[in-house]
Amino acid sequence: MSLIEVAVNAVFASQTEIIVFVFAFCFHSLIFGKHRFAPPAKGSKVVEALHPKGDSGRDASPRQTLQPVSGVHSSFVRAVSSLLRLDPSQEGVRLEISKQLGLSAVGMEIEALEALLSTGKPMSAKVLTAIRGVLQTQGLQPSIRLYELLLRGCLATRLFDDFSELLAEAEARASAPPSIKVLALRAAVQASDCEAAVACVPGLASTLKSSSVATPSIAYANLVQQLVRLAADKDALPRLLEDMCTCKLLNTWVLEVVLTECSQRGDTEHLEQTIHLAQAQGAELTTTARSALIRSARTAADALSSFKDAVGQGPPDAVLVLALAEAAERFSDRAVADAVLQNLPANPTAALAVAVLRLCLPGAPLASQDEGMAAAKLYGKHFANVDLSQDLQLQRLVADVAIASSRTDVLEKLVRSLPDSTSRAALVKSYASDRRLDGAKRVFEACPEKDACLYNVLLSACTVGRDLASAEKLLSHASATGAVDVATYNTMIKAYLQLGDSRRARALVRTMRSAGMTPNCVTFNELLDAAAVKGGAAMWEVVDEMEVCGLKPNSITCSILLKSVQQRSQPRDIERALKIVESVDVAMDEVLLSSICEACIRTNRSDLLARHLERQRSGKGVQVKAAHTYGSLIRSYGFLQDLDGVWATWREMKVQRIAPTCITLGCMVEAVTNNGEPEAGLQLIRQMLAHEETCSLVNAVIYCSVLKGFSHRKCFDQVWAVHDEMRAKRMQYSIVTYNALIDACARSGEMSRVSPLLEQMSKDGIEPNVITYSTVIKGYCQDNRVDKAFEVLEDMKRSADFTPDEVTYNTLLDGCARYGMLDRGMALLRNMEGAGVTPSNFTLSVLVKLANRSKRPEMAFELCSELSSKYSIRLNMHVYNNLVHACTAHGNLPRALEVFEQMLGERVRPDVRTYTLLLRSCISSRAASEAVGLLRAGAGLGGAPSRFLPCGSAGAQPKGGLTSELVTEALEGIAISCGKEDLALGLLQDLKGVRGLKLDGRLPMRLAARAIRSPSSKQ
Repeated sequence: MSLIEVAVNAVFASQTEIIVFVFAFCFHSLIFGKHRFAPPAKGSKVVEALHPKGDSGRDASPRQTLQPVSGVHSSFVRAVSSLLRLDPSQEGVRLEISKQLGLSAVGMEIEALEALLSTGKPMSAKVLTAIRGVLQTQGLQPSIRLYELLLRGCLATRLFDDFSELLAEAEARASAPPSIKVLALRAAVQASDCEAAVACVPGLASTLKSSSVATPSIAYANLVQQLVRLAADKDALPRLLEDMCTCKLLNTWVLEVVLTECSQRGDTEHLEQTIHLAQAQGAELTTTARSALIRSARTAADALSSFKDAVGQGPPDAVLVLALAEAAERFSDRAVADAVLQNLPANPTAALAVAVLRLCLPGAPLASQDEGMAAAKLYGKHFANVDLSQDLQLQRLVADVAIASSRTDVLEKLVRSLPDSTSRAALVKSYASDRRLDGAKRVFEACPEKDACLYNVLLSACTVGRDLASAEKLLSHASATGAVDVATYNTMIKAYLQLGDSRRARALVRTMRSAGMTPNCVTFNELLDAAAVKGGAAMWEVVDEMEVCGLKPNSITCSILLKSVQQRSQPRDIERALKIVESVDVAMDEVLLSSICEACIRTNRSDLLARHLERQRSGKGVQVKAAHTYGSLIRSYGFLQDLDGVWATWREMKVQRIAPTCITLGCMVEAVTNNGEPEAGLQLIRQMLAHEETCSLVNAVIYCSVLKGFSHRKCFDQVWAVHDEMRAKRMQYSIVTYNALIDACARSGEMSRVSPLLEQMSKDGIEPNVITYSTVIKGYCQDNRVDKAFEVLEDMKRSADFTPDEVTYNTLLDGCARYGMLDRGMALLRNMEGAGVTPSNFTLSVLVKLANRSKRPEMAFELCSELSSKYSIRLNMHVYNNLVHACTAHGNLPRALEVFEQMLGERVRPDVRTYTLLLRSCISSRAASEAVGLLRAGAGLGGAPSRFLPCGSAGAQPKGGLTSELVTEALEGIAISCGKEDLALGLLQDLKGVRGLKLDGRLPMRLAARAIRSPSSKQ
């Protein structure tokens, strides 16, 4: 291709850019063609404003004056800046700068580096170190300007060692300009190097003297203030004052800074020394400086003397009188207070009015015996037009006096002086908070204009005071004047609901709508919160009405719905509540996240809980900042048996520097302990005890989780070792602690230790409760002493202090089931119902076990049907498992599968025990196809029978998945006992793809070998 063709193609490829450029050029020529920009003349005000000069002609300001990047070095700056966006290594930055400098004109390298540092963008420590490396390797000598730019960069990135080296180099070359000396002072102050900072003062004398005006630049004032504060912190203020005096730097504003700092610290010694040095230099004291003297006075007489000295220089202003008023309050001196009153300015400030009126508070020097009349008089005479909205205590003082003395005029002046309705409402609310409804009404009546905000506050005060008649009258008056809004009606609705009158609350909603106002989410959330107590239809009526009004549930609505969801709730209510929560398009917050977690745990919805935790873990969830939310997350991961998630959440909380509470720690210890790691829980407790800031979080309740963990594993020696440790740590035992120890004794057959524990309880002043006796009963039952257990029950019945509860009866029923005592167990059930104790799912599971061990499986179904219908019990997993066991134990596989299908249809998730019972029954019955279908359903594989998937594949999978031991046992049974080697091998291939299921790689060969040797294959 020829050169011409290449050029033509390039032009066509850039035609859009060329057209835009030509259009812009023409437009610019048309608009600005006749205008010429003339540079400002040298010495003009524009130049002086843009380029202020110090003594040396350089910029003496602590701030950097940015210079535009010249066109000569723009390519260099762009090349280096492009590389920095890729976040290269320090060596990479150095090499690129060296390379680009090589492309610059000879002798222009320093200017190029100046241009790079003058872009206005902050340079990282990596770039600054790379530039210094380039200067050294190429032997380049920095200019004063480059030194200054590098020093600024080191100061910004806190590279104090590099700063010191560069400063030494710059000072060795030539006399450093004031700008570099100011940078040296700033670096010393930032590094808290008092010695170096004070040493910088003589070198800055001329610069600071040039700022001897009354209002120096903010940068210089802040720098001197930081220097003085550093010297005071390091006890070096005397030396700093001497150096300032030697350099004649104690000018007006420096003196003001030093005196103010000494006054705030109460450093009278150095304050007096400063005054002496200032007087020696003939420096004048400003009003602020004299105010500092008054505030730092040691006695009331000294304060009054300093004030008189200031008055001798001219009439006192509000600042001086304010300082004197503060001294009067501090010393509680009447003479000083009288001087304040004598020198009040004509137009006092709000701060001064507050300070003077505070002198009238009880115990203050101007307090009178006539209950604050002095304050009322002062207010009416001097401060009636002053805004007291920032001091509610003083508003109350004036208002109380006005109300007590029936000075309506003073009260009206006070109310009118407040800037807006919000301030007036705050005063009314303060009376309501003190349960002074009469005072709230008097302030309300004094308000010149009454809007909805004021009506709402007083209405709330009436409802809090249970003055429903006044509230209704107020609502009627507000409606008549048009000063109502939605909040007005909501306040009244809440009052009706608090009194349990939902009928009138709903009627008021209708009135509200007829008045043309649409109820908001607050309205319906109040109604919903009241209806949630009843649950069921009443709650959903509110939700339906909310939808009719076109309102979508918010996070508070969802939280109320979730709190209403309990284990006993109807499945349809649970499903609807969770469906609403998932469909609501609101920003998830910590409260809603915690509510979701707790509701899923209560209803055993691990599938939904897992989805929300996965979203939270992916980074798309809520940014957690509260310890209680972390506690809910930890508890949720523990519920899902996800120990990795538990520990990851705990580590995240520590990384975020969020201090755990005792509840968070309790959730953590409980989560690891309940998942089979009580040793880890105990170690965590000991770690908390080892640190002073967390040792107070540990209590006996948290230790109880570890006690229960070892107890459930029947590790009694470890239980008792923890008990001894708790005693050694002087943990405060409670009834919960003793019950846990007694339970450990019952589980481990150590009933001989129970009597000493009961004696120790008595010594600690702790009375046993129903749980204590129930635990003792359990121990006797497990020790095959059922008669003794029944004796304890009869003792409880005869006692006036204890009434057997559900746990007590369930424990005894379990003892009857353990030993097949059907008649005695059924009699106990009738006694339980006769005593008004409602059976639960645990009761049903025990009764099923009792009927099964008594060889009465049909009776198990009859009891479940009767009691679940009678007491509205929704069967849980444990009841269904025991029903399945009752069927399989008596060789009734079809009935067991029917129970399994019913269980899935009721959205009750099976566990590994469910599948173990069913699979073993299938194998023993040679029902290979049923076993294969169960395995496919439990593993989440395709091809499972539809009757096992009424609620989808996830609903049939046990929490944590099928164990490899159970799958291996089932596959071997299908191949060997059932003689279906092909089914077993085909299913094995599919199971290899199941996540988390680890099977022995030799299983295929073992199945084939055993099938060959099995009798069924030979037949």
